[in-house]
Amino acid sequence: MKKTPGVSAVIPSFNDKEKVFRLLDSLKKTTYPNLEVIVVVNGSIDTILEGKIKYGWVRWVDAGRENIGQTGCYNLGFVHANKKNNILYVDSDVTADKEMISNLIERAQSNPEIGIVTPMILYLSDKNWVNQAGAEINLTTGRVKVGWGPKKDFLVAREVQNSGSVMLFKREVVDKIGGVDDWFLCYFDPDYCLRAKKAGFETWYEPKAICYHDQSKDPNIWRPRVLNRAYLLGRNRVLFMRRHGNMLSFSLFLPLLLGYYFLETIRFGNLGKFFELFWGSIVGYFYPLKQGNFIPLPKIKK
Repeated sequence: MKKTPGVSAVIPSFNDKEKVFRLLDSLKKTTYPNLEVIVVVNGSIDTILEGKIKYGWVRWVDAGRENIGQTGCYNLGFVHANKKNNILYVDSDVTADKEMISNLIERAQSNPEIGIVTPMILYLSDKNWVNQAGAEINLTTGRVKVGWGPKKDFLVAREVQNSGSVMLFKREVVDKIGGVDDWFLCYFDPDYCLRAKKAGFETWYEPKAICYHDQSKDPNIWRPRVLNRAYLLGRNRVLFMRRHGNMLSFSLFLPLLLGYYFLETIRFGNLGKFFELFWGSIVGYFYPLKQGNFIPLPKIKK
């Protein structure tokens, strides 16, 4: 009888205890029999103390008081994961269907060239509307297109360029390309998918695997939230394009992108964010970019 592949779910946490506990409640109901869950807590010892009492089956990792971002938490979780396990990368504001992991694994095992699988990510507030079914970044212009719309339009499994929020990484992918780049937030997840592709792995969308994202469907709510991370959005988009895209065509197109965000900040009354985005974009051209496709994971301090 073939052994069920091990899966280590890695969850970053930064002052979001209730969301993390809700996610853990959903993972506790999973039908998948070989699951390790690791929560990397950044900035809140209370979350760890309460979590250990309520969820003794979870491994709790203290990332310290300094905010190391999603990227730092994910990489720390990868280090603590069982070295033979596949990695389930999952944001804390998600809840998982009980069959999600089984269906991700089934798709991953269907083809040796598949290295990453992402589920159908529905809105928690509207379970008939897809928040994300894979995504694509135009490597000429930097424009982003996300699989978004009625659930009925995304019922077929397919190869996608990248994804975010929830992804299953085969162990071979992590062994071959290492961890996510330390960009704190924004663009590190599509960067990981494209690095995996350069290493010979495909990323697939699997609609039978389902989870729910606690994010507003109202653009008047989520668009201003995107602008809250304007500096990192600007900087990391340029870093992404430096690594994967055509910088000449992107640089010619960038003024149009900046013009779009200028109008967005005017619309939402936060013009200061435009200048953060603009400055981040400039910094991205000169910010140190790691060379090569392999990014080493951090060493655990003894």
